[in-house]
Amino acid sequence: MGTNFKINKIIGSILVLSIAGGLLTQLNQAIANENPSNLPENQTETTTKNPLIGTEWQLISWTENEPLSKENSTIRFEKERISGSGSCNRYTAGYAMQDHAMKVGLIAATRKACSQEIMNQEMLFLAALEGAKVYNINGKERLQIGYIKQKEMGIMNFKRITNNNTPTVDKTVYISPKSVDCVGVAPRQCLQIKENLEDKWTLFYESIEGFNYEPGYLYQLIISQKKN
Repeated sequence: MGTNFKINKIIGSILVLSIAGGLLTQLNQAIANENPSNLPENQTETTTKNPLIGTEWQLISWTENEPLSKENSTIRFEKERISGSGSCNRYTAGYAMQDHAMKVGLIAATRKACSQEIMNQEMLFLAALEGAKVYNINGKERLQIGYIKQKEMGIMNFKRITNNNTPTVDKTVYISPKSVDCVGVAPRQCLQIKENLEDKWTLFYESIEGFNYEPGYLYQLIISQKKN
């Protein structure tokens, strides 16, 4: 198995969509009014009410016609970012919530190639996630995310992932201002990484959850490393 990494803290911002009512009622209202006028302006107040921060979930069912494969998609919530597996690639995006309203920003993902079945599932999942409008945790402790995609409503159901028994180690790493060409499953761009400033740069083929790389900056990150 590979090694998973996640960043301890990341800063971003995004608008919050506010819709009231039950899950289906909220979705109907969102279709009727895609641009409500009562958007909160102060995001700091809304993030303190978010019960999902620090949780991770796995997709177990949805209302799409495409059946789920064994490579199910996941979502992890941090304070202002979500990240996870689309089914094949890692992704990250900004998001915000208030009450049961939810909005996800543009999603950035890696570009690994998988089977057509997995790629189709990933495409549908990421499109649904970008169309997220409302969420709910039901009586069975299942996370439900209601979305609108091409004016059609849908619901994704997730079960919680618990990793309480998996040890993690925090360490400091440096990310180069320049990414370079490399070859994994297919030609791609790789980050250059090292643990000490005096070391040479090495290619990094994995992804760092919650980290949105921009070239031209030398990054110093504290990451949590979890071995599967």
